[in-house]
Amino acid sequence: MLCGHVIQRRAVYLLGDDPMSTDARTPTKYPKAEFAPRSGLPNCRPIIAPAPGGWTEPALFEWELRGEAWTDEHPHSEYNYVIEGQLFVEAGGVTVEAGAGETVVVPPGATGKYWAPVYARMLAIYGPSEGGASGRREYEKL
Repeated sequence: MLCGHVIQRRAVYLLGDDPMSTDARTPTKYPKAEFAPRSGLPNCRPIIAPAPGGWTEPALFEWELRGEAWTDEHPHSEYNYVIEGQLFVEAGGVTVEAGAGETVVVPPGATGKYWAPVYARMLAIYGPSEGGASGRREYEKL
């Protein structure tokens, strides 16, 4: 998990005077979380955090690299949409460069190295997962 936070999903609507909860037909609003200070790790904030034990819906994070590199391995797909800046990603011996408006996908089980020599801000989207543990996590200042 990139940012270790869990947000519970709960929707409430009223039908007459009876409150009913967790109806899948209603919208769910997630409050904005701030970047949490984390020494020796990239800035990251959860939008919709992955549930412990697995999840069937996407998990979303906003994160950024400022002259930094991050390497990790997940049992699920990881999509990174570049909001601003320039992101480099290496997996399976192939390196790609992505700018604002572009998306890079690292497949399940692959080790991905992400770096921004100057700055990159991304929306990370984790695909569904059966809850397997993520592996290899490395951080470095460039």
